[in-house]
Amino acid sequence: MKTIKIILLLLVVTTGSLMGQKSVLPTKNLDAYVGTWVYQNNDTIFKVRLQKGQEVGRSAIYNGLHGGYYLSVKGKIIENYWGELPVYWDSSKEPRPDNLYIWASNHSYTLNEIDPNYVSVWFYDQRKKHFGGKGISGGYIHLLSPTKIHWKLNEALGIWYETEGDESITDAERQPIGFSVPDNVIMMKE
Repeated sequence: MKTIKIILLLLVVTTGSLMGQKSVLPTKNLDAYVGTWVYQNNDTIFKVRLQKGQEVGRSAIYNGLHGGYYLSVKGKIIENYWGELPVYWDSSKEPRPDNLYIWASNHSYTLNEIDPNYVSVWFYDQRKKHFGGKGISGGYIHLLSPTKIHWKLNEALGIWYETEGDESITDAERQPIGFSVPDNVIMMKE
């Protein structure tokens, strides 16, 4: 009888630990995006810094890029969200870390669906505060070469992703408010 109880206990413990495991979704080529990227047009300087990081959700682990940004115009710093970045975020338990301003990834459920030259972007604009500061998706980074990217934020698409099918959101809440940073630029690796 004691042996049966031990076997049942081991079975329950093993089943519980297997049920608690999270899958890690595959990504491709994230290392190519790591670093500081710069756009300069006359007296406007916009920088994005990306490093590898993980977001842990309820059922999966997402490898991706955590980022910060910086903007100066005519030598005056307008946006400076450039500090230490987190390397890990458990989004199933914690709100977005205060020092995470960009989340980008090309994760998918299957490796062959991933284009290694694109990552989707979730942008947390600290001045415009889309959706009350929850950030906005719909953007992407296109890797043009090892030293050049196309940074694109698509507000209309991000609004659609966030509000489609939600009848509680008014038309006024669906209106674009713009971005505090350039939203369609070519950036060079610093």
